[in-house]
Amino acid sequence: MFSLTATFKAGLRTLVLLAEQQSQNPLPISEMTAVIGLSDKSLEQLLMGLRRAGLVRSVRGANGGFLLGRPPSQISLKDVITALQGPIRICACTQPDCHDCVRPEVWKALEMSLEGTLSGISLAHLISQESFQLLPHSVVLPDSPLWQEGSGI
Repeated sequence: MFSLTATFKAGLRTLVLLAEQQSQNPLPISEMTAVIGLSDKSLEQLLMGLRRAGLVRSVRGANGGFLLGRPPSQISLKDVITALQGPIRICACTQPDCHDCVRPEVWKALEMSLEGTLSGISLAHLISQESFQLLPHSVVLPDSPLWQEGSGI
């Protein structure tokens, strides 16, 4: 089952910290560790993964540290999850006609729906003071009139 790891949660807190800073001055690891709650070494490893994905960039030198690699509006939750946990997979099966899975297309549709939702939520949304509106999400099954109109999964 897909779940969020401690690494993802720490990575997201780190990105939010960098996004809230909204400065051209890099933030040193030593200043981030107290807020994030990781050791210098653990945070450094986490930041290297985020750097490889292009989500942060490092600045060397006496005034060095880390900055966001892109504007907060261009970093989605999907980007962060993919960088820190890998691709989103509800089912680890790679075969479209797997005999162990019941209706593999349902699991693929759920993955696509989750990816779509996570792609639409940016770091800018997370640091915004505006409230979120939650909307119910539904699956349209073949016996529904919406399926015949082409709105099904």
